[in-house]
Amino acid sequence: MTPTLFSGWKPLGPAEITILPESPGVFEIATLVRNVLFIGTATESLSTTLASHLATPGMLHARAGRLYFRYAATEEAERLQSELLAQYRERHAGNLPTAQTPTSPLQRPQRHLKAV
Repeated sequence: MTPTLFSGWKPLGPAEITILPESPGVFEIATLVRNVLFIGTATESLSTTLASHLATPGMLHARAGRLYFRYAATEEAERLQSELLAQYRERHAGNLPTAQTPTSPLQRPQRHLKAV
């Protein structure tokens, strides 16, 4: 596994996203205390991909407080994402980051009928 040269953590906001490179790469989105919520790839443009995540905060399971991101520009974004997800799973008992965990549909509570 190759070491990843990530940028420093930055607040996830429009000002920071506009200065990102228009190149492919991998990124992580995390909470203030750096609990990683999402590990993603940008196959064409880091700035465009992160702007779309900023526009749809529900998919990140946004918590109270600000979100942060870091990135690494690379042509091998998908391979690097796979490595990062594998490392994450090793450290977290096989679990994926919370925003990458498929959510199950809400189940209706079962009602038990009383015999009258």
